[in-house]
Amino acid sequence: MMSPISSRKPRLFSAAAVALMAFSAAATASTIVTNGGFESGVPGNKKGLQNGALFGNLNSSGPSWDRWLAINGWTRTYGSGIEVQSNRTLSTIDAQEGTHYVELDSNSNSGMKQTLMLGHGDYVLKFWYSPRTSQANTNGIEYAVGNLAGGFVTTNRPTSAVVGTWTEIVTKFSVGKRGAYDLKFSATGVSDSYGGLLDNVSVAPVPLPAAGFGLMAALGGLASLKRRRKA
Repeated sequence: MMSPISSRKPRLFSAAAVALMAFSAAATASTIVTNGGFESGVPGNKKGLQNGALFGNLNSSGPSWDRWLAINGWTRTYGSGIEVQSNRTLSTIDAQEGTHYVELDSNSNSGMKQTLMLGHGDYVLKFWYSPRTSQANTNGIEYAVGNLAGGFVTTNRPTSAVVGTWTEIVTKFSVGKRGAYDLKFSATGVSDSYGGLLDNVSVAPVPLPAAGFGLMAALGGLASLKRRRKA
């Protein structure tokens, strides 16, 4: 006697259904960036350079912030290091997501990067920014993805950002040649230990437009029609 499982007929999907599943998968694809929310710690669990803090204790006990030459996914490019703050650090703001965020003007203006492997296609870079102070000449952050995209954000550029709130910055870009590209962030303006805050960084492929999936479905239907004619 055939088992109930083996007696089931193969499940067939229309081209339109396949296209819809592909769209859903693309739309929910995880970000390419490692540790974009600055939550996953420090290589080797090293203590911070400034306060001797352990990353895992920042939001619970001891010093609430510190700086490192590297945190998981990110390395310093110049300056005194990557300053990670927790929800205990400032009374004016908490992390945009999780419990940690970065300030790149620590003891001095600093920068950080990570290398992304990107294939041909369209992408979107997103991150959240908040000014530490309302003075535009001290809280700027420059950002770039290789030579493909970049910009500058501060209190009044490109949109009005307010102390104590997070503003989402979105930049779309295209990759013509598959390869390694550095995602960089750096503090700009007066180097006075009061800079811009950064959190929840992501880079993800742009899903194919709905019209593209319609074309896929049409092509799938045409292929099925040809197969029926040959039968």
